[in-house]
Amino acid sequence: MTEDNYIKASIEEIGENSSNQRVDNFLLGKFKDLPKSKIYSIIRKGEVRINGSRVKPHTKLSLGDKLRIPPLFLTKQKCNQSYPEKGLIQEIKDLVIYENDEILAINKKHNLAVHGGSRVSIGLIEIVRNFGKDYRDAQLIHRLDKATSGCIIIAKHKQSTRLFNSFIRSNQITKKYHCLVHGTWPKKLNNVKLPLKVNKNENLNKTIVSEDGKYSETSFELIKFNENYSLIECTLKTGRTHQIRVHTSASGFPIVGDLKYSKIPLNIGFERRMYLHCSSLEITEIDLKITSKVPISFFQPFEV
Repeated sequence: MTEDNYIKASIEEIGENSSNQRVDNFLLGKFKDLPKSKIYSIIRKGEVRINGSRVKPHTKLSLGDKLRIPPLFLTKQKCNQSYPEKGLIQEIKDLVIYENDEILAINKKHNLAVHGGSRVSIGLIEIVRNFGKDYRDAQLIHRLDKATSGCIIIAKHKQSTRLFNSFIRSNQITKKYHCLVHGTWPKKLNNVKLPLKVNKNENLNKTIVSEDGKYSETSFELIKFNENYSLIECTLKTGRTHQIRVHTSASGFPIVGDLKYSKIPLNIGFERRMYLHCSSLEITEIDLKITSKVPISFFQPFEV
């Protein structure tokens, strides 16, 4: 059984929750009933444009971009739609650490993508939208890498999305992370300012330190250390892609378990994950602080 639906050409302005997302992943998430081959076809033919220019599938969206979407003829196959299993929905419900009428905050587990895309059919936001009728319009306020755990805020409706996006634009949200790094972090290294840009010439889309990159700043505080590892608290002053991961790696202390920016293998006995956790989000405008306990495994190297 199919249901046909014609969608007119449109211009969509990219908001904070879609910034830094790949064009193909954005379109795949927006038009779940459109075959992937069609998505890549309209991109290849130049029918999808950003600010009037042609794009490639891996092109990253930026806040405020004007994305042209061509007219589309969708064939919805309801029987083929993917839905999260009830057990997974309940598992994520159990990870809610704060909720009010506007937002909910979740202690995201590592190895869970925040949204579905070309390689992931169901992400955190798709699961939350299946919590119930009051969550159908839920939107991500910000994102965490799939491998990163910890606090993430989700708006329940469009008005909340606009409000909290405005908090981000006006630097009203302070994000703090804890990470475990290789080596003994210097006590005096409490601030790193290195310009960053995404190297789109690589298949992995790595962020690199570059003189022509964007200003990037992270503050660090040493919590625990020994001759092999250090546990540090990181405060983001700017919000660039993979900022903490690159600032620590470029300083000579890569994050344990970071497969992209570290060549040091994970020791036997360690939990197989990247040791980066968003431990708190503080929203000064509304005097709200949301915290998430640092996983016990982060302290494992310091146990006697």
